[in-house]
Amino acid sequence: MTNLKKNQNEKTQEVLVDILKDAKVMMLNTLSKEGKIVTRPMQAQEIEFDGDLWFITRKDTEKYEEIKANPMVNVAVAGDSYASISGKAVFIDDKERKKEFWNKAYEKMFDLSYDDPILVLIRVEADTAEYWETGNTTKSIANFFKKVVGNDSVKSGENTNETVDL
Repeated sequence: MTNLKKNQNEKTQEVLVDILKDAKVMMLNTLSKEGKIVTRPMQAQEIEFDGDLWFITRKDTEKYEEIKANPMVNVAVAGDSYASISGKAVFIDDKERKKEFWNKAYEKMFDLSYDDPILVLIRVEADTAEYWETGNTTKSIANFFKKVVGNDSVKSGENTNETVDL
């Protein structure tokens, strides 16, 4: 990889990290046994994105069975900007990591303690991500003015969408 491509990839990863750090809820997409895409909200973990996303679930859910049958998942994020992360979901049974992620919302939602064996972590090992920087006002305004002054080379949404190989 050339230095220019490496620098561009690092910059796009930084933008992705910024989008993800503001997310409180992410939408986890799995494939049902009938072959239908199933989407459900998952609480985002407040940790620095390093290529992995973490969630907590119960082992007695359809989501757990769907991931066991087909670990390829997608995670979508919507806020001021948007991201779509594809990767492989892996179950991790790590009591210390569960304790690290545990909070009052989980306690109420699951009505369990973090060390209950029915709870398991989902680590999504991201391999690609795509994002849309609609929340980037400066970039949106710059593209708008280019269009107003007749710069036909600017297409709708230009420079607000990037794909990152992780």
